Amino acid sequence: MTPTITEPTPVAPPAGPVDPGPEVAASLTRALAVLGASSVVVGGAIAVASSQPGPRAFGQQSAAWGAVDLGIAGFGAWRSRSRPAEAASLRRTLLVNAGLDVVYVAAGAHVAHRRSTLGGRISPDAARGHGLAVVGQGLALMVLDLTYARRLA
Repeated sequence: MTPTITEPTPVAPPAGPVDPGPEVAASLTRALAVLGASSVVVGGAIAVASSQPGPRAFGQQSAAWGAVDLGIAGFGAWRSRSRPAEAASLRRTLLVNAGLDVVYVAAGAHVAHRRSTLGGRISPDAARGHGLAVVGQGLALMVLDLTYARRLA
């Protein structure tokens, strides 16, 4: 009797759609890292180069937000190794963050317009610079959050 040789059974791809969460999260992490690094470099350069309190405060605030953005991007990259993002959860988080971005923009606009000196701790020009930087960062983050939330819709 001749042995029968059978072909291996091909492995079927997983059933159902693939969750885009991990891919979108990785792309968002890279975009946030670029925003953060750009803010640190450009903000730091403005802060160091300017002798005026408004631009110096704008640069300081931008660099500080950039450092936070870099920290969040780093944490996101680290966390994704052990717990990949799920699309639905990531989308909810991005929409909540977009709501917070609106608050940042409003708060920054308020500080820039009112030029609050925080009890005399900063000058009105510095307050304007800080406020404008918060508006800029809030708008940039809102664009990222809404863009990536839309990709997950």
